[in-house]
Amino acid sequence: MAILTATAITGYKADTLRKIARARYKIGNTYYEPIIDRREWLPDGRVAIYFSITPGVSGNVTITEVQLFDTNNDLWASKVENIVISGVQEGILYRFAFDFKEV
Repeated sequence: MAILTATAITGYKADTLRKIARARYKIGNTYYEPIIDRREWLPDGRVAIYFSITPGVSGNVTITEVQLFDTNNDLWASKVENIVISGVQEGILYRFAFDFKEV
């Protein structure tokens, strides 16, 4: 039997979209802070945070970590990655998607 109501779960989702303040990605030993492009509710009920990774350097680079920070500047989410981006013109749109369920 669920303890939390649908309203409570919706509140957690809405709060997540409000509390995420900034993103970061790592290339080599350096972190870069892109602008968060958008925040949205996905059709399946998850919430998503998007940001662009465009290194702007020639040659190949590897993104090794992506992070999100909250409004208190605390690390909120972190994921190890191995994303290779080649050439100065290439980039990617990265998405963190979160689903909140009571288990």
